Amino acid sequence: MNGFCLFEAGKEKDLIKDNTRIVNIDGREIVTVDEFIHELARQLDFPDYYSSSLDSLEELLNDLSWLKETQFAIVVRNYSFFLCEEKNPARKTNLLGLLNEVAEQWDNVPNYPGEEDFRNKAVFNIYIEKGTVAAAELEKLKISYHEAK
Repeated sequence: MNGFCLFEAGKEKDLIKDNTRIVNIDGREIVTVDEFIHELARQLDFPDYYSSSLDSLEELLNDLSWLKETQFAIVVRNYSFFLCEEKNPARKTNLLGLLNEVAEQWDNVPNYPGEEDFRNKAVFNIYIEKGTVAAAELEKLKISYHEAK
């Protein structure tokens, strides 16, 4: 099942399988949504046509056809600092919702007739270092998550 997972610091390597494209995010360094989008673009080798909007981000995260990997993981450490300088709190809320939707869409391919002709189901997870801030925020947004054992 794709989606959000809270993990104990240092144990994320036990959760992520081989052939997974991993995006490493340090919440102390990525403090705005624009920085997050830029970092995803860099680590996922986004094509030149991407723009830094959430719509463009969703489109590209639902494609990823230019990458050889078939599994994807975004790993966020130091979550209590993650996006802490974002001036518009709704942007963080929208971003987390977008990531949740992308994970669900990858899990449910085909989402519409014919989609299976150009993409297959894929693993797409967002791993967040366990902490009270992360759990409380996901619960407030009604985003399901599981805790790694």
